[in-house]
Amino acid sequence: MTAMGEGPRRLRTVLLYTTGHVGSATVTSRLLEASELEIVGIVRAAPIAFTRAGLARLSKHWRHVGWRFGWMLVWQRIVQAVVYGLAWLVPGRRPAVQAARLLALDRGIPTFEGSINSPEGRAFVAAQAPDLLVSAYFAQILKPEVLAIPRQGTLNVHPGWLPAYRGAMAYFWVLRNGEDRGGVTVHWIDAGVDTGEILARRACRIRPGVTQLQVLMWTAVVGARLLRRVTRALAAGRRPAPIAVSEDEARYYPMPGRGDFDTYFRERRFFRIRDVFAFLFRRARRRP
Repeated sequence: MTAMGEGPRRLRTVLLYTTGHVGSATVTSRLLEASELEIVGIVRAAPIAFTRAGLARLSKHWRHVGWRFGWMLVWQRIVQAVVYGLAWLVPGRRPAVQAARLLALDRGIPTFEGSINSPEGRAFVAAQAPDLLVSAYFAQILKPEVLAIPRQGTLNVHPGWLPAYRGAMAYFWVLRNGEDRGGVTVHWIDAGVDTGEILARRACRIRPGVTQLQVLMWTAVVGARLLRRVTRALAAGRRPAPIAVSEDEARYYPMPGRGDFDTYFRERRFFRIRDVFAFLFRRARRRP
């Protein structure tokens, strides 16, 4: 607990970030402004390298998800890069969300790129002596050796309503399944997949015609707010009580495959260019 007469202390925090992921960039940009956090390091999960091994992994991934979805992701990344570049040309305006790499460079925050579970990754995290790790749509599974490093634990913002939407791309599956409600959850990470104690969550109603990117953006903006609520309590010496849930509600969803994406594309668009402008220039609405 915080000693009497002392204000909340800043928590030494290492952020876990995925390069090029709009949800990851949104959460990271907001947490870098959090007064209760001292960001002492950033671990970046980089895109697949253009090496023989990297290209083999990419080819295997594209065979699983289908070439149509693969090219859709490439097109989305191109649009994001172009819009982001144009954003810097607007006098007096800066993008609402910026790349963690640039923010870290500007603020002198140490960064590590690669596998967090490697000896080098674990050594980097341990050297920052963190109170917390915060996973912001991080594209790596954390092993027990990493989870044991932070003094208070590791928080995750999950883009789905737990425990009903455990697993990969919950923001896709909730649309693929035709749900009329989605959600976002903040929880402790444990040895399972999205099975740690739930600390905060919020639901939203899904409007007809909404895209996957719009749902993702909403989970990131609202998820960052929920994270702030939790980290402010931790900084003040209060450990939030977990939300009781029933395992009867639990469902696990793997990485979608070609058939899942084909079904999705018959019903909805994956993203619109105006979604990207909204993501970079203004805050997401209260619901998608």
